Amino acid sequence: MSVGKITSSQQDLAYVKVRPETGVELETRTGGTAAWDETTTSFGQAFTAEHYFGRIKIVVHDAGGKNLVARLYDSPAKGVKYVETIFKEVDQEEVLHWIFDPMTPGSYYWELEIWSSNDPTFRLKTYDGSTFSGAYEDGSVLSSKSFMSKIVYCEDTEVERQVAMTGDTVDSGMTTVKSGSPLGQINTGTVVGNISREGDELNNGGTILNGSWFMEVDD
Repeated sequence: MSVGKITSSQQDLAYVKVRPETGVELETRTGGTAAWDETTTSFGQAFTAEHYFGRIKIVVHDAGGKNLVARLYDSPAKGVKYVETIFKEVDQEEVLHWIFDPMTPGSYYWELEIWSSNDPTFRLKTYDGSTFSGAYEDGSVLSSKSFMSKIVYCEDTEVERQVAMTGDTVDSGMTTVKSGSPLGQINTGTVVGNISREGDELNNGGTILNGSWFMEVDD
C-alpha cells in the first residue's frame, strides 16, 4: 500500500509518487506450534524490515468486540512512536490490516492493547517454540514465542502513478470514468492502479463515492 501526494503534472495530467506493494512479506515467526496467548496489558512484536513497508497484518484470536489500539515504535523500549491507529469492535479470528505511510527499512516494534475498556483482556495468535523471537507482554520478553503477523513490503524506489482521468476503467473495465472533478476533491478509494476522486462521474450514470490519493493493496 502506498499513500502519495501530487508531485508533478504533464499535459494537464496529475501524477503522484508512490511505493506499491511488492507482494513479498516478512512473517514474524520461524517454526513453532500455532496457539494463542491472553493478556490484560499489552502484546508486542519486534522485527527488522529489510525493505520499505506500509502495511502490517496481525491475527487476533479474540478481542470480544472491544477496540484495540495499535502503535508502531522504533523498539520495545518505545523511544519513538511513529504510528497509532484504533481498530474498532474487533471480534474473534480477525486479521487486522494496519495501513500507514511507508516506513524505511530498519528495526521496529508493533504493540496492541485494549483501548479504554473495563475489561482489558484479549487474545492473539502465537507460535510456541518459534525461533524468530521478539514477542513481548507488557514490556517483558516472552521466550520461544512469536506473534502471528506479517510485514508487507513496498517498493524501495518510488514510482509515478497517474491520477484517474476521463476514460480510466473501473471494476475490470465494465465501467469507465466519464468526467473528472477538481484535484482538491481527491480523497480515498481505488481505480485500478490509478487515483480515483470523490464525485467523478461514471459512464453507467453513477459517481465514485470514495476516492484516494493512491491505494494498491495485495491480498
